[in-house]
Amino acid sequence: MMQQTVADPAAQVVVKAWTDPAYKARLLAGPRAALKELGIAYHEDIALEVYDNAGSVHHAIVCTPCSCYPGWLTAAPAYWKDADYKARINRDAAGTLLEMGLRLSEGLELKVIDTDPARRAMVIPPHPDPDGRLGAAELAAHVTNLTLVGHAR
Repeated sequence: MMQQTVADPAAQVVVKAWTDPAYKARLLAGPRAALKELGIAYHEDIALEVYDNAGSVHHAIVCTPCSCYPGWLTAAPAYWKDADYKARINRDAAGTLLEMGLRLSEGLELKVIDTDPARRAMVIPPHPDPDGRLGAAELAAHVTNLTLVGHAR
């Protein structure tokens, strides 16, 4: 499975959330307004939810009905439209993520977020550098098409 590093605007959003706790709170509470702060327009007729994978819950996004993906993030992972993948992640999310190379820590709760044509979702991955040694460009390199949907950390 190939991870694709993400360029602006998704990396810009995640890096801002990692480095500005107040922005992260606004992003989680009202994604559309938070995106607008960064000059990013989002579809008026499609809801956007943002989940934080920094805590005790790991969120994995899937779109069972139609394979919708927030296109402004980056290209969807190659398997995103695969019916077998969608069935497996809904039936056995931890096992499917493990097959994909993601072993979740003991005690971490796993929630699958199944979106639809009227509702998209993205994940703020755990901060790769909580000590603050990396600059914005280095942090952005940790934002991938897989971390944005919780299929990698």
